[in-house]
Amino acid sequence: MSWFSKLFGKSDSSAAHRAEAPVVEAAPAAEAAQAPATAPAEAPAAVVRAGAPRIAVVTGSTRPGRNNLQVAEWLVARAGQRGDAVYELVDIDSFNLPLLDEAFPAAYGNYQGEHTKAWAAKIAEFDGYVFVTAEYNHSTTPALANALSFLNAEFANKAAGIVGYGSAMGARAVEHLRGILSELQVAHVQKTGMFSLFTDFKDFSVFTPREQQAASVDPMLDQLVAWTVAFAKVRAGEFEAVAV
Repeated sequence: MSWFSKLFGKSDSSAAHRAEAPVVEAAPAAEAAQAPATAPAEAPAAVVRAGAPRIAVVTGSTRPGRNNLQVAEWLVARAGQRGDAVYELVDIDSFNLPLLDEAFPAAYGNYQGEHTKAWAAKIAEFDGYVFVTAEYNHSTTPALANALSFLNAEFANKAAGIVGYGSAMGARAVEHLRGILSELQVAHVQKTGMFSLFTDFKDFSVFTPREQQAASVDPMLDQLVAWTVAFAKVRAGEFEAVAV
């Protein structure tokens, strides 16, 4: 079976993966008594200093059975160990955004829909963003492009990083997304988190990143935090234009 068939041939890949897992018999009572009562907890998030920037990790897909949410949740957990910013998951699927339905261009800020107003209010809370995008047809995900099209001023003069994944590590999706962010006056950092659908996802459906690729997000976050702090000063008017 080809990788394409494996990827798209199952309606509920996560359920299928669980169904294929081997059945493990219960341990004898003596062994069970020695086992820990609960699974080891994940490392707690680092303590973040007061006034640290707030960064949203924004999902890029609303597709049923999506891999995207797994990647975003993993990134929030990893970034949370740094202690340099407050990282929060923002799932575009929870905003129920339709295909762009605003009568006025987003630059007018004259939002009519309640879904747009809720989306705008959430995005405005943050100083920076990480967008998680798969690659669809050599470009970024349609759901993410649509969500970005609803807003304008809420993104302006802020910084963003990108995490891409796909059969070619999402490279083409990342490049197309950069063009959209530039138009929204979002300063996108050069470093990028990149993952392969072939080697960082078990059965193309369970996110299991290799450490080499997992580490690719760290320099991106380094740049993003620095730029986020700098652009906060830009928005506050602390930098004056220099005549040339």
